[in-house]
Amino acid sequence: MSELIRRVLIACPETGETVQTVLRLRPSAFDELRGEYAFRCTRCGKVHAWRKEDAWLEKVPGVR
Repeated sequence: MSELIRRVLIACPETGETVQTVLRLRPSAFDELRGEYAFRCTRCGKVHAWRKEDAWLEKVPGVR
């Protein structure tokens, strides 16, 4: 059950609010992420580059 696909989230550097990146991954795939990714932020409209160290997976109720 913990291998459910989850949204990858970061904090918008402009607003500090949590935003969804364009990635949705299983925890095992998230653990293997390397490099830098970018997406257009839905909060501020700017393109943000991020790395795995900047991100986390969404919490799913009842799943650790």
